[in-house]
Amino acid sequence: MAGGLRAYDGAPTQPLSMVRCIISGEVRDDRVAKLPVHRWALLIVVVLLLALGIAILVRQSSRAARPDQLVPLYTTSAGQWAAACSGVSDTGHKSLIVANVQQGPGTAPVPAWTKIIDSCAGYGRAHVLGYVWTDYGRGGPGALGSIETKIQAWYTMYPGHIDGIFFDGVSDTVPGIGTRNRYFYRSLAGYVHHKEGMASQVVFNFGTDPDAGWMFDAASALDANVIVTFEGSYNIAGQNPLTAWTPAGWERRYPASDFAALVHSAPSTTALAEPAAACRALREKHLGYLYVGTSYNELPAYFSALVHSC
Repeated sequence: MAGGLRAYDGAPTQPLSMVRCIISGEVRDDRVAKLPVHRWALLIVVVLLLALGIAILVRQSSRAARPDQLVPLYTTSAGQWAAACSGVSDTGHKSLIVANVQQGPGTAPVPAWTKIIDSCAGYGRAHVLGYVWTDYGRGGPGALGSIETKIQAWYTMYPGHIDGIFFDGVSDTVPGIGTRNRYFYRSLAGYVHHKEGMASQVVFNFGTDPDAGWMFDAASALDANVIVTFEGSYNIAGQNPLTAWTPAGWERRYPASDFAALVHSAPSTTALAEPAAACRALREKHLGYLYVGTSYNELPAYFSALVHSC
């Protein structure tokens, strides 16, 4: 019968076809019920193998969801950069490491920065982003030109291995005025993506939860790739402690890979529980990128251990 199982005539049957027919509901008569016992046994084995394969894929998918790192590393220490670039995780979309010469790219190429940025690319595990301060949108559209000049300076002075821009000092509205910053930051994202290509990463560091997901809802060229929704200490009063933070509910409508958190001022040793506890807490908060460290000028001594356990 066309589209169904052919009549059993003693010739070898095709178990996978039978499984597909049973699953899709295409069996139109009771001929499957008439199969010999050994044929049923074979069919059951095939189904169990398919189920095992699905379970393995689910476990692999779960592992792939492990967060990557977003590492602010504002030092020219070759050893520190080698440890970061070789040690970050890469679950498929690479970790992110932020270079900061002087609150941005500076005014001229610095040989030490050229060397470490170029070397980092060789490990193939992370995107290097250039740091740009935006002052929370103060100055409005008139300030865009000077910020765009700094963006272009990163790509011009360190050609080939700057993979995007880390915009710091980002805010929903201009402080003290309340003017919305949507046009301002969409313009910056669009500048990067149009000038350097859609593969360039745009990260907005809000440091706290924005009011809504507007930075993901424009045309793709105007959108951010990642936003930082938490920046603070682990549990120091007055320094925006992680222990008091709950992500905004709207963030669950977007992939975890859209969000990052930065924990600074953590203890310098894993003899204290805070670094590991911070990692465990962050893993539960719908985040695709994490960092837990003592400062942004050096990696913590436990960086490698946290990458593998976080």
